[in-house]
Amino acid sequence: MYLYLYFEIISSLLKTFLTLFLRDWSDSYSFCTFTSFLVNKPSLCGVGVGVEAYSRKANLYYYMAGLIEGDGSFNVPKIIKDSKGKKRGAGIEITGNLKDKPAYDLLKSKFGGNVYCTKGNKSVRWMIKDLKSVINIVNNINGKLRTPKIIRFHNMIDFLNLFYGTNISKLPLDNSPLFENAWLAGFIDSDGCFAIKGFTGNLRTYIAVQFLLTQRKLDISGVSMLEIMKKISSFLECPLKSKVTTLNNKEFEGFIVTTSNKNSNQIMIDYLKSFHLLTSKYLDFKCFERANYLYFKKLHRDPVFYEEIRLLKKQKTKVP
Repeated sequence: MYLYLYFEIISSLLKTFLTLFLRDWSDSYSFCTFTSFLVNKPSLCGVGVGVEAYSRKANLYYYMAGLIEGDGSFNVPKIIKDSKGKKRGAGIEITGNLKDKPAYDLLKSKFGGNVYCTKGNKSVRWMIKDLKSVINIVNNINGKLRTPKIIRFHNMIDFLNLFYGTNISKLPLDNSPLFENAWLAGFIDSDGCFAIKGFTGNLRTYIAVQFLLTQRKLDISGVSMLEIMKKISSFLECPLKSKVTTLNNKEFEGFIVTTSNKNSNQIMIDYLKSFHLLTSKYLDFKCFERANYLYFKKLHRDPVFYEEIRLLKKQKTKVP
């Protein structure tokens, strides 16, 4: 019952934060009031810590850059007009887990576009096609990208400048330290994973509390993802490994960053306390954070806390 109420409270507060924050940045009174309310509720496990970072507009733009570079794409038409002579436009598309539709709906209310459930209701697509919204996002994430996806982004800028009369400069990759902004939070909300392994009751089972981030070795543009993955692994002070994964009977080479020791896990926790995740993955993170504390304090040797970690692992898979 405690765990159920714990997650219900966190989920409710996260939704409230998103609603207040994304309604209007100019509504500073509502934002500050809500932040103060959270910060003064330590019993809620620090839900409010990290909220203040998004009171600065730039951090949400860094977050958006990371989100798009994870599961998003910059779509530029090869032919400017369709068969009926209608002018085609550039668009931004982000795909996500179905359970994150509320988060995408709220982000949509600030950035525009439409959110759709895919066939079979297995995932969601956030499509941004109207010119005003596309230009707004392009202007605000320009200079905040870190991956080879910047090639497609620059192609979009060329398209907008040529066919729509914009005058947008093509800024280079952002090389600022990862801990300075919310880019990595957006990237994690797209592609990161929190895992609690073992704790099955079998003493021989390998147990671990981990964060994992996997990327294909080559971006869609054919450029290696090595540099950004090296930066992430260096920031988290954990190894970068190569991995071959199979998807739809096809093998893909990739890179994987995995935290599992006390130090690297704590770096991740400290970062995400400064820059919140905005999807339901935040609840996975809270399970990870609590399990990490119990595990490295060796409290899991107590049957009561061991059972708590098992429940956290089970709850993580049921995040709504």
